[in-house]
Amino acid sequence: MSGEIKVRRVSSGKRSRDGQRSHLTPARKRTSGSAQQCPGSTGEIELSRAMMTQSLHGKFNEVGGWLNSRKTNDTEDLFGDYDSILADSSFLAKLDGAEENAKQNDIHSATRTKCPVVQKYDNIDFTSLKSSTDNCPKRSCDDSMTDSILEGLGDDSLIDIPSSQLAFQQDILQTAENNCCTDEDITSTPVRHPEKSFSVENRNESHITHKARKSISDHLKRTMMGNATAPSSVSRTAVQEAAIVTKEINVAMEAMKAVSVETTDLGPFFGLPTKVKELIRNLKGINDLYEWQNTCLNLDSVQQRRNLIYSLPTSGGKTLVAEILILKELLCRNKDALFILPYISLVQEKLHMLGDGSRGAIIEMTLAKVIYVSNLTQIIGMSATLGNVQDLQRFLKAENYTNDFRPIELKEYVKLKDSIYEVTPKEEECFRFSRLLNFKYSSAMQNIDQDHIVALVTEVIPRQSCLVFCPTKKNCENVAAMICKYLTKEFLQHKLAEKATLLGELKNSGNGSLCPVLRKTVPYGLAYHHSGLTSEERKLVEEAYSSGVLCLLTCTSTLAAGINLPARRVILRSPYVAADFLKRSQYKQMVGRAGRAGIDTHGESILIIQDKDKELLVSAPMEICKSNLMYDNGKGVLSLILSLIGLNITNSLQQVMDFMRGTLLSVQEKQLCLERSLWEVTQDCVEQLKQKGLVTEAAKPKEGGLQVTNLGRATYKGSVDLTYCEVLYRDLSKGLECLMLGSFLHLVYLVTPYDMVSQFKPDWMVYFRQFTMLSDVEQKMCAAVGVPESLIARKAAGQNMKKNVDLVGVNRLYMALVLLSLLKETDLWSVANKFQLSRGFLQTLLSSSSAFCSCVLHFTEELEEFWPFKALLTELTRRLTYCVQAELIPLMEVAGVMEGRAKHLYNAGYKTLAHLANADPNILVKTVENLFKKQANQIVASAKV
Repeated sequence: MSGEIKVRRVSSGKRSRDGQRSHLTPARKRTSGSAQQCPGSTGEIELSRAMMTQSLHGKFNEVGGWLNSRKTNDTEDLFGDYDSILADSSFLAKLDGAEENAKQNDIHSATRTKCPVVQKYDNIDFTSLKSSTDNCPKRSCDDSMTDSILEGLGDDSLIDIPSSQLAFQQDILQTAENNCCTDEDITSTPVRHPEKSFSVENRNESHITHKARKSISDHLKRTMMGNATAPSSVSRTAVQEAAIVTKEINVAMEAMKAVSVETTDLGPFFGLPTKVKELIRNLKGINDLYEWQNTCLNLDSVQQRRNLIYSLPTSGGKTLVAEILILKELLCRNKDALFILPYISLVQEKLHMLGDGSRGAIIEMTLAKVIYVSNLTQIIGMSATLGNVQDLQRFLKAENYTNDFRPIELKEYVKLKDSIYEVTPKEEECFRFSRLLNFKYSSAMQNIDQDHIVALVTEVIPRQSCLVFCPTKKNCENVAAMICKYLTKEFLQHKLAEKATLLGELKNSGNGSLCPVLRKTVPYGLAYHHSGLTSEERKLVEEAYSSGVLCLLTCTSTLAAGINLPARRVILRSPYVAADFLKRSQYKQMVGRAGRAGIDTHGESILIIQDKDKELLVSAPMEICKSNLMYDNGKGVLSLILSLIGLNITNSLQQVMDFMRGTLLSVQEKQLCLERSLWEVTQDCVEQLKQKGLVTEAAKPKEGGLQVTNLGRATYKGSVDLTYCEVLYRDLSKGLECLMLGSFLHLVYLVTPYDMVSQFKPDWMVYFRQFTMLSDVEQKMCAAVGVPESLIARKAAGQNMKKNVDLVGVNRLYMALVLLSLLKETDLWSVANKFQLSRGFLQTLLSSSSAFCSCVLHFTEELEEFWPFKALLTELTRRLTYCVQAELIPLMEVAGVMEGRAKHLYNAGYKTLAHLANADPNILVKTVENLFKKQANQIVASAKV
C-alpha cells in the first residue's frame, strides 16, 4: 500500500520478523493469503482505511519492538542525549512524510469511489453512509481514523524512554482516546445537517478537514522544547533528593497499610510495627535499646506529644531516639518531621549550639517561629552538654530528661611531663597519679617529640584505633608526619593491600595528584583530617578509618563536633583551639569519642597539659547557653523582625513585641539586655529597618502598620545578610551600567561572598602575575570596580596603598580571580598550587560562592530593575555548583558521583543520564575503576529518578 512507512533500522544486529505479531500487525503479514474484501465500492473505502491504519500501527509496533530489543541487547540508550532529537531533521522529516502519505491515501481512496450507497430517511435529518452488503466487516473503535498515526504504539514499548518522550506519547494517546468512536455498529460517522444531505465527495472533504492529523514533528518539538525551556527554581540534585525521600515515605506508608491489613501487630515497638525493629537490627546492628532509651521513649511527654529536652554524654545513643520519634510522626500520624542538621557536618543538631554565634541565632529564630505560629508542633531537643537547661525549658515550654549513661566506660587522664594522672573530679585533688610513661627516647627524639606523643600512640596502634586532636590544621599534618618517622617497618605490612587501594582512590580523587603528607603517612596506617582536605579526600579517610585500614587520625576539633568516629584512645595534643583555651563543652565532645560500643570494654582520653594550664582546666565551668540574637550589635534581631514582617507573621510594632517575648532572648533579658530593655531594643531595630529602606509604614490603616519594601522583600527572600544588602544593591546597580560579558569575571566578582574576604590575605606577587594575564577588557572591568593594575603593582613591590582604597573590593577581586581559574581549569590541585591556597579552602570558596550566587539570584528576582541578571545568574549558579567540564555536569547531578567518578563514567561510555539509567550495575562495576556494587546500584537508581 502507498500509505506504508519504511523504517530504516539503525542497529547493525539482525532480528527475526516473525516474532513481532500482534493485532496491530498488518493483515498481509499475519496471513499468507490476500485480505478478503467486501464487494461494493463503499466497502472498499472502509476496508482500505482499516488496512491503512493497521499497517501504520503495525509499522510503529515494529519500532516499539525494536526499542525493546535495543534496550535488552545494547548497552547504550536509543536516543543517547535525547534532547538532541530536535536537531535530527531526518527523523522529523520521516514523520512528516509518513503523515503526508497517510493524508494523500485518505483523499485518494475517497475520490476513487464512484458508487456509494446513500440511504435517506424521512424522519431523521442526516445522511447515513454504509456498505452495500451486510457481510462487510464492521470497523471497531480501534480501526477508526484518529488524530495520530501513533495510536497503536503501546505503553510497553516505551517504558524506559525519557520523560519528555513519555509526556509526548501520553498526550497523543489521550487525544486518540477522546476521538475514538464508541458505537461498534456504526460503520461510518454520520454527518448531521438541518437542511440538506451532503454528497459523498463533500462529506469526505469535510471529514478530512475536521479530522486532519496534527503534525507529529510539531507536537514533538513543542513538547520537548517546553521541557527544555521550563523554568526550574531548584537544581536537579535537590529534585532527586526530594523525590527519593517522597518515594521512601510512600513505600513506608504502603508497608504500614499492609501491616494493618494482614496482622494485628499494629505497634508493639513504641507504637511502630515490628518491621521497624527488624530494620534497626539489620541496618544498625542494634538488637535491644538501652534502658535509658526505653525510659525516654515511654515518658508521658513523648506519649502525649509535649515538648521535651533530653541530654546525655556523647555516644549515649541520642540519635536513635530521635529517629524512632520521627518514624512515629511519619508512619503512625502521617505528619511531617523536621530534623535540623548542624553547620559543621551531617549529624543531629545540638541545643547547646544555640549559644554558638550566628548559627545559634538562626536556630533560635526557627524555633521561636514554630512555637509562635503552631501550638500542635512537637519540639524534641537533644544535647550532650547543657549548663542552663532551665532557660531552655522556659523558651521551648519543654520538660527535661537527663541521664549520665555511657555505653562504654570512659577513663579520663591528663599527662604532665612524663607522668599520667587520672581525673577524679569528685575527689579534692581532682588528679590522682596513675603511672609513668615507659618508652625509651633518644636525645634527638626527645627534642622533636617533647610531648611523648609517639609513646602514647604506640601503646594502642595498629591493633586498636587512636585519635589525636591538634590545635591547628598545620599541626595535624606535622604530628602525623612526625609519628611516622619513628614507627617500625612492621606498621607498613599491616593491611598492605587495603592501604595501596586507598592511595589509589586518593590519587583518583585528585585527578592524578596526591597530597605528599598522605603519600608518606597512609602506608603506616596514619592520616590527617581537617578542612584543608577536599570533601572527597575526607570521605575516603573517614571510611578507611572506620573499616580499620587506618589506625590513627590527627584531626582538629571539628571532627569531634560532627563525625561519629570513635577510638580506643583519644589524645588531646593541647588544651587550646588555636589561641583560645579549650571550653568545657569542647573538651567533653572530644573525649566523648573514646570507647567503641561492641568492640572495647572501656575508652581512654589523655589530655597533654603544662603546669600553667592545670588550674585553668580544673576551674573551667560548664558554659551556659545564651541567646545570640544580640550577636554582632543586634544583627540577629534585625534579621528576625524583617522576616517576621515579610512573612506576614507580624504587621505591627505591638505584634513584633509579642513575638519577641517568646524568644530565648526574652528569657535571658536581665543578663543580655543590660543597657536597654527588650522593648527598647525592638523599637530601635524597627527604626533601623525603616532607615535602611527595608520596612515602611502602610499607606492605608487597613493594610496593617508595617510592610516590607521591595528591597526588604529581596533581602529576606534572598537570605542576604543585612550587613551587605545595601552594598550588594549598589554593586549590582553599578554593574548594570558597564556589565562585561566577554568572560565570567564580572559576574563572578558580583557573587563573590563578602563574608569570606576577611578569611585570607592575598599573595601580592601571585595577584600581580594573574592580573597581568587578564585580557584588556577584563583589566578595564577591574579598574571600573576600583582595582587598577597600578594598585596591584605597588603592593607587589612592597609599597603601601592609599588610604581611600577599598580593601574589601581588592580582596574580593582576588577571590574572583581564584573562582575564574576554577571555572576555566576545574582542577583544584593546579589552582591551589597557582594561588598557594589549600584545596579545602578552594572547595569551601566554591560552595560559598555557589550558595551566595543563588541568594543574589533570588535577590534580583524581586527587583524589576535587575531583570537581566536572572538568566545570567541561573547559569552561573549551575557552573559554580559543579565546577567541572560542561559535558560532565549531567553526570554530577547523580547522587554519589563526584568529579573523578564522573570522568571515569564518561570515559567508559556513560555520557548521559539516560545511559546511566539504562545501565546494568554488574557491568558498571566491571567497566568503572574502584566502583563497588552498592555504589553502582545507587548511581543507577539515582539516574532513573
